[in-house]
Amino acid sequence: MALELLAAGQRVSLASFGGGTSREVYRIVRALPAEGRPLQYRIKSDAESFERVVDASRLSRLALA
Repeated sequence: MALELLAAGQRVSLASFGGGTSREVYRIVRALPAEGRPLQYRIKSDAESFERVVDASRLSRLALA
């Protein structure tokens, strides 16, 4: 599967390491520089006070509500 670029502000879900998908909705804060590693994004949930850094392969775009 080719990775699609996500824009800041887009809503995404996060796949767990076990293969399931979180019900939590996250927003893309920004893409991180590649620097020889897989594409990563900084994401944030309204329910959490911190940001996460995750590989793009763990993210799925959510439909607009």
